[in-house]
Amino acid sequence: MGSAQNERIPSLTRWYIDTRQLTVTNPSLPLLETLQPSDQEAVKRFYHLRDRHMSLASNLLKYLFIHRSCCIPWNKISISRTPDPHRRPCFIPSPALTEATDEPIPGIEFNVSHQASLVALAGTIIPQSHGASPNPTTVFANPSPSSVPAPSVPQVGIDITCVDERHARTSSAPSTRDQLAGYVDIFAEVFSSRELDTIKNLGGRFPADAQDGEAVEYGLRLFYTYWALKEAYIKMTGEALLAPWLRELEFTDVIAPEPAPAPGQGSAENWGEPYTGVKIWLYGKRVEDVRIEVVAFETGYIFATAARGAGLGAESRPLSRDAGVAVSVDRWMHMEKIDIDRDIAPCATGVCQCTKK
Repeated sequence: MGSAQNERIPSLTRWYIDTRQLTVTNPSLPLLETLQPSDQEAVKRFYHLRDRHMSLASNLLKYLFIHRSCCIPWNKISISRTPDPHRRPCFIPSPALTEATDEPIPGIEFNVSHQASLVALAGTIIPQSHGASPNPTTVFANPSPSSVPAPSVPQVGIDITCVDERHARTSSAPSTRDQLAGYVDIFAEVFSSRELDTIKNLGGRFPADAQDGEAVEYGLRLFYTYWALKEAYIKMTGEALLAPWLRELEFTDVIAPEPAPAPGQGSAENWGEPYTGVKIWLYGKRVEDVRIEVVAFETGYIFATAARGAGLGAESRPLSRDAGVAVSVDRWMHMEKIDIDRDIAPCATGVCQCTKK
């Protein structure tokens, strides 16, 4: 598993846990006892085992990122939240922890998402070259859709959608173009008129009279791609779906990523090719500083990641590969699968070397 980041050269860590097999084979909640009591109770409040496992995995990923990035003992970690109404998870070292630590604790920025038994985290260390790290409660107190609080402050958002989940939960999933249009119209308060029309028209990839299953299936994938993009962007800003500017945030040049094969759970081939050609508009103006991408996982999942600030936004895109020209190093790490037993248990039980200098 990847090591802690270099604070002077921030990169974007992206991890995920697949809890599907865990839910099938294990009714227990592994490593639950290593979390703070309030986090344990939050996990146990869920009724269904699948939801408990996702909540557990979300906490374990957050603890692991804090532990590895800040070199803090697992049992000293506590999760804070930004002010109401957004209540975004964050890490604010307590005064006691700060006083007990010989070296400054770096600030970190992270975001999590979970859907249909998959849980993902995107996070980064905040560079300290511009003074003390900002307090997350200050950074996200007044979320801005158009700019970061300061150029040195990174903001990240990640979202997972599952194209197949609606099919599994209900038999009323759209099966015709008309049904698809009716379903999409339910979300008229989320998407702009142009986005709604693009989804209904299948992005122009099929004839206007196409009614076959392939066309409708692509329309659903396109809808969930737009949804993941919008969620990743607004989560990056610290907002939620209650943001008043949702319909003013538009995405164009969107293509639903092709389903990726699933030859073996956890193998690299589970992932499709990331699509980076999406253009972002806010109040009719092009957003130039945000980097955003979507990628398919297996046949049913779509992941979207967005970032801006601290060199992780649009300027972090690697250079095109040309003959004889070196390609810049991508600061966005590939999605990495985290195993609870292999990667997390040593840290959670205090036998790892992460905090050793």
